[in-house]
Amino acid sequence: MPPEYIHDGAISKKFDVFSLGVVIIKIMDGINGMYHSSKMPPEQFIQLVTTKWQGKLQGTSGHSSPRERDMSQVKTCIDIALRCVAEDREERPDIKDIIAELEELEPKIDKMSLYPDQSQDLIDLQRTSESRLIAVDPSLELRFLFEPGKILSCCMQLTNKTNGRIAFNINTNDTRYRYYIQPKKGILPRLSKCYISVTLEAQEALPNMQCRDMLLVQSVNLRQGLTFDDITDDFFKKAVVEKVVEMVKLPIVYVARDRFYSTH
Repeated sequence: MPPEYIHDGAISKKFDVFSLGVVIIKIMDGINGMYHSSKMPPEQFIQLVTTKWQGKLQGTSGHSSPRERDMSQVKTCIDIALRCVAEDREERPDIKDIIAELEELEPKIDKMSLYPDQSQDLIDLQRTSESRLIAVDPSLELRFLFEPGKILSCCMQLTNKTNGRIAFNINTNDTRYRYYIQPKKGILPRLSKCYISVTLEAQEALPNMQCRDMLLVQSVNLRQGLTFDDITDDFFKKAVVEKVVEMVKLPIVYVARDRFYSTH
């Protein structure tokens, strides 16, 4: 219920607008969405929901990375929802304004579909088949249970889904080199598995607990006769040029300890 109805029993045309915002937030962030949105600044909540939907779209769209148009829709929807549930009803948009904003978004989405961003990651360009050469577990995001001032680590698993040998190489987009990955590269025999340790150096709390780092897992079929010594950076650079590399992009997420144990 809108705050003006709860406190004063007031009903206006913005009552339904508030209800619309509540519905959108629950769709985008679950039943606790209103609670989450009330406990953080709008920008942080938008980032939280966007990160969550990046993982969902990555797992269901058939692409390792959600397209720009998909994330544009997510951000627009949650931004509209937050304005709909503004405490001051005068700050809430009118229904006609919401419709107009959505209508303006549609041609932008169509344009993105016709002229996709040429700088989009290699993920969509380097796929060699419908199924991945390797399966990555976890498949949606890599989570660190964050504690300030402590070294953090987590584990992931790579599985070779093919009957051939697969070379892999793991990096991050972090330019500060805060992550230590072991093993960083290697060869997976047919239908085999291996575990990867990812360690994050100790650091102070990040602003708003936000993280935009990504773990990048490259994989390529390995020709007969090649050994571990052949798996160099130049080997993968050449494979990228030849478009025979498959890449999985895994968002890195920090989870606060108090949130980890929360029942909400």
